[in-house]
Amino acid sequence: MSDDDNSPTIETETKMPSQDFQTIKSLAVSPSNDSNTPENLDDTPKPSIETKFYDKLEEYYTLKQEYDQQLRDAHTMWNNSKPPMSLEKKRENYQNFMMKRKCINCGKGPGGTIFSHVGVGQTRKVIAICGCEEKCNLNIEIYLGESAYLPEYIDYYKERVQELKKELTEYKLDLLFNLRDEEVVLAEFRTIKDQLTENLDQLLLYKKAFDTQNEELELGEKTLEIFSSFEQEVQPDEEGKYIVNRKKYLEIMNKNLNRLISEFKSKTKDYKKEPSKSKLKTNFEFLVKEVQNVQDSIRDEKYHIIYMDTVENTAKKGFKKQKMMDTYVFNPSKYDLDNQIVTMGNKITEFER
Repeated sequence: MSDDDNSPTIETETKMPSQDFQTIKSLAVSPSNDSNTPENLDDTPKPSIETKFYDKLEEYYTLKQEYDQQLRDAHTMWNNSKPPMSLEKKRENYQNFMMKRKCINCGKGPGGTIFSHVGVGQTRKVIAICGCEEKCNLNIEIYLGESAYLPEYIDYYKERVQELKKELTEYKLDLLFNLRDEEVVLAEFRTIKDQLTENLDQLLLYKKAFDTQNEELELGEKTLEIFSSFEQEVQPDEEGKYIVNRKKYLEIMNKNLNRLISEFKSKTKDYKKEPSKSKLKTNFEFLVKEVQNVQDSIRDEKYHIIYMDTVENTAKKGFKKQKMMDTYVFNPSKYDLDNQIVTMGNKITEFER
């Protein structure tokens, strides 16, 4: 701070859109991962509200696709007509087609179906209604909401919090060494402190949303039993869900895997001593249903996505210049991109057909 500046001003910051905690918390569920309960250990979870939303949105776009395809098919027919159709005739056919167009839902006309996409941000919505004079029940209104890439928001608020902490420290030093007018410094100090509180709240908010989708798992009955067997008690949250940290989950499940492998080895030794078809079948079922399930669960939670990249090899070998085999690179990804995005304001207000 400069000691000759008696009227300091705070530069206007470009803020990221802020959200209240309940908004983020209620939407911190990825459509690609309806429940974090490991499906290969516990019962398959029921479809979430988010899944139902995307099912209805897909139904809307399927309906619109069918409606638009009718016009594309008509254009194809006009363009491929024999003999070739004149431009004036095509325009006439187009006007007649649009005037007599039927509703995709009820099949009546004229009037067709009115599809529209309006609004911006959280007010974005798609609409579909019957355009006929005697309208059918078609009435669709879906708010698309506004998406936020959580790592970007977290990085922004982290940086902003550090900047504000630095400014507070500078004002404290100015006050300590009497470099500035005390009244002015205290006024600016309070303003920056309020900004720090606001930005810190937003940082914690988006960090909580990220952790909910990527670092927290809901345990089912079977996984709770596994945790209990290792004397790991998990308390239910305010919603009655048993939530654990992803790292803790992997730690306990790896212990469980080692225990199952030891048990399988013991069963194998027992089989070798007294071989029988029943023991062989039991061992195989234990390997598939117990050991393999836990291995799959560990892999699924350790890496959200596992994919292969192909690196083309242009080199050739031999007299016939045969192409060398391409290189395949194994790429595990800790976080799924879908799990790092939350959509705020998406909802279905009307859906009748």
